[in-house]
Amino acid sequence: MDSSHLTNPEGLQTASTLNDRLLQVENLITGYKLSRSKILSLHNDINTSIGKGELIALLGPNGAGKSTLLKSLTAIIPVLDGNIYYNGKNLSNLSRKEVARLVAVVLTDKIDDKYLTAYDIVGTGRYPYGSFTGKLTSSDKLIIEKSFKDVGASELKNRYFHSLSDGEKQKVLLARAIAQDTPIILLDEPTAYIDSPGKVIIMNLLNDLVLKQNKSILLTTHDTELALNYATRLWLLGKENYFEDGVPVEMIKSGLINNLFDREGVVFNKRNRRFEKV
Repeated sequence: MDSSHLTNPEGLQTASTLNDRLLQVENLITGYKLSRSKILSLHNDINTSIGKGELIALLGPNGAGKSTLLKSLTAIIPVLDGNIYYNGKNLSNLSRKEVARLVAVVLTDKIDDKYLTAYDIVGTGRYPYGSFTGKLTSSDKLIIEKSFKDVGASELKNRYFHSLSDGEKQKVLLARAIAQDTPIILLDEPTAYIDSPGKVIIMNLLNDLVLKQNKSILLTTHDTELALNYATRLWLLGKENYFEDGVPVEMIKSGLINNLFDREGVVFNKRNRRFEKV
């Protein structure tokens, strides 16, 4: 793959060079309250941040708690302890509308309504800025049209969402996130169920959002090799309270990728950044 266009082809950017923390996480404990007396803690004391113009890949094995962390960052799931700050403001003190103006979230939840068009879906991205009636203004409509154009999906806007392919649906959901006009976008498995060329198209779209619109993106993915070609930073999440935050090239060199993902008969080759049989 030609890496000349990528956000982080050599992994040279370091956390210390980043400006303006949009999201700050302090001593975060994620998990679930199973009952009044029983708590399932997944990760303790996570301390990290998101700066402007970053593309961060959250990597980890199945069951590590990646989706839980992602949802905890926007109060979809309440945190067990710790603090999350957006632009210096504690998440617990922000209204839902205020949060929706700061961060857009694209989850893996299915949208089953057979009567919603792609345009309807993208239009919901403007609700945090609208009235209680949800009526779109002329300005909203211009933003929606531009969002479709940004992801190369203008031809999809009048089609029913349920009739779209997985790749087309992902483009529409990205367009909704763009229409929401937030500095941060969180995505849970944006390339899942998409063929290999489609995965690259989606990652190129995300890369363009970072480079051309200065968005900050945090995504979970099982496509480790693909993520390493694009990410400016990695959050590595494992079981038993494992969390590491760093620059891809350094994490590869230090063996952190191997430690987290190598299995019997399959190892990560640091030189070509691929998993191989041994």
